[in-house]
Amino acid sequence: MSPLRIMQKQLLITFDYELFLGNRSGSINDCLLGPTKDLMQVLKKHGVHAVFFVDTTYLLRLKELTDQNLACKEDFNKISGQLCEMIRQGHFVYPHIHPHWLDAEYIKGKNQWKLVDKKKYRFHDITTEERSKIFSGSIHLLKMIIHPTFPEYKIDAYRAGGWCIQPFLDFLPFFEQFQFRYEFSVMAGFYQFTDAHYFDFSNAPVKSVYRFEKDVCKEVPDGPFVQFNISSLEVNSAMGIFNKIWLKWLYKIFKDHTFDKGEGLQTKELTGIFPAAQSGRNLDDTQWERISVELLTAVKLHKYLHFISKNGHMHFISHPKMITRHNLKVFDKFLGKVFKKYSIETDFHLMIP
Repeated sequence: MSPLRIMQKQLLITFDYELFLGNRSGSINDCLLGPTKDLMQVLKKHGVHAVFFVDTTYLLRLKELTDQNLACKEDFNKISGQLCEMIRQGHFVYPHIHPHWLDAEYIKGKNQWKLVDKKKYRFHDITTEERSKIFSGSIHLLKMIIHPTFPEYKIDAYRAGGWCIQPFLDFLPFFEQFQFRYEFSVMAGFYQFTDAHYFDFSNAPVKSVYRFEKDVCKEVPDGPFVQFNISSLEVNSAMGIFNKIWLKWLYKIFKDHTFDKGEGLQTKELTGIFPAAQSGRNLDDTQWERISVELLTAVKLHKYLHFISKNGHMHFISHPKMITRHNLKVFDKFLGKVFKKYSIETDFHLMIP
């Protein structure tokens, strides 16, 4: 009798390693160091290779203050140490640029930041000189942090801040200059038009992984760049209501929340703008959501397990700053179940067709 065949699955776990982008950034201990350390313990337990997209524009601003501010110097050194530890444990570290850090205000007494000016939120809205400064500076800074310990490490992947990767022609010169190959910003079928976020992936290919050249929404079979689509799932009204009740109970009984860590950016939806495809969904549509550790609860666990049972590829996009103890516990349970049932690949380099 032949042995039972184990199904192959691709599980892509990605994180945006960043502070809150609004009135109050939060501390690096609450938003970065602490939750990421807990995450890495779970990832190590299951042998998962994850991808961390680091808010390098924040690091550039932080680095500017290290010579004159001891707290900033300590923060920079602690973050640098954790980034190297990520790579040491088999994870990947790449840049994630939020241009409006250029206008961020440092609050010395609190050792936090205020980012309320949205004029430079998109890469598209800053000057050519500013684009070069923060993109080139980001690569140089990551190399300065990583290469003394891992000299052969390649920085060749990217996720845009706020998913604002359009128009890609803004990024193309830098992708070519620094020989970037991989891009992780698209969630096919979704769009969002606000006074900060502006992207339209309504007509992007529904394929999990595809190649492109000058437009992230147009597949080019022999294109020089590879796009990894972020996964999404439908959440019906009943589940949404039950999940809200569950979260309120967790907050009331166990105080399990992230409310006190920082204060995020408030945005205003723009009107009179329509997506390229009528079938597109607004990212604010409560019937659909991205697949994410911070959105994974006991209520939704069966939906996540059903998704991977029906699909060969599953791409999480998550933020350490937003993850609660409950999220982490359910994520651990999810990984345990899928690794027991399937043969799992978590290195994105091995997911390219």
